[in-house]
Amino acid sequence: MKLWRMVAGVLGFAAVAVGVTPAWACACGGYLADAESRARVFGENALVRFDGGREEIVLSMNVHGSSKKAAWIMPVPAAAEVSLGEPYTFERLASLTAPKVVVRKTYWPFRDLGIMAGGRDGSVGAAPGAGAGVDVRQQMTLGPFQVVRLGGTSATAVTNWLKVNGYAVPATLATNLTPYITEKWEIVAVKLAPKEVTGSLSGVTPPLQLSFASSRIVYPMRLSKGATMEQTVTVYVASSHRVDASQLPDPSVQPKLLYAGQLTDEPELTGSQHYLTAYSVTYANPSRITNDFAFTQAPNDAEFQRVTYRTENHPWLSTIGILLGIPLLIGVGAALIARRSVRRSARRT
Repeated sequence: MKLWRMVAGVLGFAAVAVGVTPAWACACGGYLADAESRARVFGENALVRFDGGREEIVLSMNVHGSSKKAAWIMPVPAAAEVSLGEPYTFERLASLTAPKVVVRKTYWPFRDLGIMAGGRDGSVGAAPGAGAGVDVRQQMTLGPFQVVRLGGTSATAVTNWLKVNGYAVPATLATNLTPYITEKWEIVAVKLAPKEVTGSLSGVTPPLQLSFASSRIVYPMRLSKGATMEQTVTVYVASSHRVDASQLPDPSVQPKLLYAGQLTDEPELTGSQHYLTAYSVTYANPSRITNDFAFTQAPNDAEFQRVTYRTENHPWLSTIGILLGIPLLIGVGAALIARRSVRRSARRT
């Protein structure tokens, strides 16, 4: 009982109740909320590891609200190996790539006057029936997840299979899946339903890992075209060099560089590829998404970390500031009053 509630508290993939009104929200797949919960995905984190011939994607989503049933669809360019990822992956990545805090000393009363303080903020550098046209390649259970790997001759055949097997399918799914099916990508469908009637799914989903052969670094995004709300995606890329986002889902929206640098002491995150590059992007209009993310080696391995400046009083200079500052402020005030008096006198004469 307690174990399931703990798991349910951090899960929130798409609702799959038949007959519900779907609401797209996941950047790389479909998120469908059941009619009662109206849960939505508002953020997504992905760690992409690439060794030159194989890619691993570790994915977790942030869910607002709760859902009693869940499912998620992920296209990948080749046959995938699916497993559970390590917990706390993204908490650790967020900590490693956080802005560096630079403390600047000053002393009262000048701390808010821009004297000796510098800038405030900145940054530097046995499966169910397959049905016609569908190849059910594998079905497995991973913890609370039911995972199915599918191939298909058409997007319509795949969406029909999903409908028959309990997935709520939005009208736009077949259209958005068509490019992936045409390019012979595999479709990974992940489903979860609480074992308890009172169970619910919300919060941050535990990481799920997909590994597949690939000659390039790609992060699927085209299914997000059907999203109806703003999407924020953060992608961490671990490879042998710094990478640039060379192909954008929406060419009019540039991702923000969060971090670039060597992490040789974090093999559990980066594997054998020790250079980490992190990007974040928000899509206010997901319908303009037309492509996947692709990353290629940057011209150089220049490191980058954001910087946040914080101003603090210097302990012993504060006393001097008080001794010098109060008379100075009194003098400035007296001078201003005297100047106004002179002006008034001049006007009267």
